[in-house]
Amino acid sequence: MSETIYPAGIMIFPPNDNVPDFVRGTVIITIKVLADFCMANENLMTEYKGAKQLKCDLLMGKKGLYLKVNNYKKENESPFYHGEVTEF
Repeated sequence: MSETIYPAGIMIFPPNDNVPDFVRGTVIITIKVLADFCMANENLMTEYKGAKQLKCDLLMGKKGLYLKVNNYKKENESPFYHGEVTEF
C-alpha cells in the first residue's frame, strides 16, 4: 500500500445551504502553492501525450469530499509486454 499524500494548494469545501442540489461543493486552487508542490514532487507526476500531470483521486471521507494524490505504480510490469499474446 502506498503512502497517502494530499496535494498542497487544492481545497474542497461542502456546498452551502443556498445552492442547487446538483452543486456538490467548491474547489479552490491556489496556483502558486500547487505549482510549488508539483515542482517539489516531480516523482509524483504522470505523463499523458507529452504533458506532465498530477493524478488525484476524489474520495468521500467522514468529513466529506477530499483529494489524495494517486501514486499507484504497477509492480513487476514487463517493459516488453504491451498487449495481448497472438498465436501464430
